[in-house]
Amino acid sequence: MTKTVIIADDHPFTVEGMSAIIRSLPNFEILKTALNGIDAIAAIKRYKPDCAILDLSMPGANGLDVFRDAKLWSPKTKFIIITGISAAVLFQQLYDAGIDGLFVKNTPPEKITAGIIKVCNGERIISDEALAAIKGVEGNKKLSDREIDVLKALATGQSNKEIAKQLGLSPKTIDSHRTSLLRKMNVTSTAALLVKAIRIGLLDV
Repeated sequence: MTKTVIIADDHPFTVEGMSAIIRSLPNFEILKTALNGIDAIAAIKRYKPDCAILDLSMPGANGLDVFRDAKLWSPKTKFIIITGISAAVLFQQLYDAGIDGLFVKNTPPEKITAGIIKVCNGERIISDEALAAIKGVEGNKKLSDREIDVLKALATGQSNKEIAKQLGLSPKTIDSHRTSLLRKMNVTSTAALLVKAIRIGLLDV
């Protein structure tokens, strides 16, 4: 049975390379490619592919956002993240959210290819490199979904009061989340928090 695939990465060269790999596999068909997270979500909602192969850091929505949103619309799709950035905290978020496949781009191509095939056939494959990064994240370093929401709101320059109204929480609760984010990310200011979040892929520029 043919496996249908959607590929999303903001680097056209990577999309072409991954497309060439998928086309070389027997019984695989590429339905659509996308260069940003928003287009990826739309394509997955429309086509409901067997597999979606995503970059982690993309404009509009990162790989975690695409996975969480598109999975609601296409629950049978298997989601694979292939990334070139080292983002242990985000790897942990993906793992806890139930991502089907997670690979780093310096993994040998044959291992990534074999992993894609296995994931599309129902297995869960997390590469050794990604697992090592996840194991390096201490339990108290994990960010909650609500903390991620607050982090994204902080990136827009909103005040605690504005974020509280947006998320339906109290300003005091938002301040507590902000303090927790600073502690978990090991920084001392909101500016440093946002810079680090961008560097490890939690936020897009």
